[in-house]
Amino acid sequence: MFLRMPQPHHRQPGPHALRCLALALACTAASGAQAQLSGSAGIVSDHLYRGISLSSGKPAARLSLDVDSAHGWFAGGQLVSGQLAPQSHRSAQWLGYAGYAQRLASGLSWEAGISAYAFHGAPSWNFREVFAGLSYDDYALRLHYSPDYLGFGERTVYAELNGGAQLTPGWRLFWRGGFLSAPDHAASSRAEARIGAATSRSGWQMQLSLDAARLRGQAARAGGAYGNYAGAGPARVRGKLVLALARSF
Repeated sequence: MFLRMPQPHHRQPGPHALRCLALALACTAASGAQAQLSGSAGIVSDHLYRGISLSSGKPAARLSLDVDSAHGWFAGGQLVSGQLAPQSHRSAQWLGYAGYAQRLASGLSWEAGISAYAFHGAPSWNFREVFAGLSYDDYALRLHYSPDYLGFGERTVYAELNGGAQLTPGWRLFWRGGFLSAPDHAASSRAEARIGAATSRSGWQMQLSLDAARLRGQAARAGGAYGNYAGAGPARVRGKLVLALARSF
């Protein structure tokens, strides 16, 4: 996922997430006529989510859309051609989110919102999260909470710290550190990190990053594919270079 610093960012599969996203976009657009719409379409060499592949280590196409209103409301969504570990074919993966952000006089910004994830072909994995965050200059801290992460019946808290810096006029450094805590199942907890460089020119964006995750049990042996991510056994650190290319619109 291209780094988006905060601006002043039983179950059915795709259609449910689309309805949530459509409602969020409508509310955001209605909150002010000066809402800004942006998006991108591209491909990534491996669709990694919090240190684990959601495309079975294969390239994936990705389409994203974001709306930011002049009054602080924001919403967006993402569609990815992923492939979960139990699946033998590609299927759609949806993400929709909406929230509110505000910049204070001190320059500090805060945000809060909700996210919905849906997996076509594996609706039992659909889940929702609430999030809140703070950002200042090029740094952003965000906390996510889910009462039923990936439909596993586990409560999780995910904390991430993002940052960046300008390297040259055409290149920017970005990094992220994250930790997923599962109070009800310690074997599900894991740490992950990303560091890379990004550039853009004439509407094209390119990122090259090194992603690493400290995985346990079957996830470590399977190279970090969902469906086998938790289990007993020693932890292992997995790293991978990821290339992403997208066209903004």
